[in-house]
Amino acid sequence: MKKHLLLLFCFVFLSSLIKAQDRHKQGRHEKIRAYKVAHITDKLNFSSQEAEKFWPVYNEYNDQMMKLHKEERYKIKKRIDELGGIDKLTEDQAKEILGHITNVETKRNELKSSFFNEVSKFLSYRQILKLEVAEHEFNRKLLRKLRGSKKFKH
Repeated sequence: MKKHLLLLFCFVFLSSLIKAQDRHKQGRHEKIRAYKVAHITDKLNFSSQEAEKFWPVYNEYNDQMMKLHKEERYKIKKRIDELGGIDKLTEDQAKEILGHITNVETKRNELKSSFFNEVSKFLSYRQILKLEVAEHEFNRKLLRKLRGSKKFKH
């Protein structure tokens, strides 16, 4: 009976720990997204009409890009692991995986092109270019910040 109670306690404890980690991870993603929105808004200086049209389209595009990235990264990693790791791959297997990576990049480019076409209906091409630069700057700043925080953890 004690073993069952102990197992139950461990299960409940681990479940709550995992949920807390998921909430923390989700909170971190939401925080990053909020910083990104603030950064883009600051750099592009939208009118209220532009912002009203832009953000729903951008959020959908960003969600699709993230979904594509996560799903494909998982599939590629899983395939490599199933085959015993990169060092165990045959040339044909490596070629197949690289072909898959190329297809993913093609999908990403098609998605980006479609997004550009959609936002060009209400933003100038100069603003779209500013968006590209703002996203690049944001990602660079985020990487620097993450690298800096990891130095303190080690």
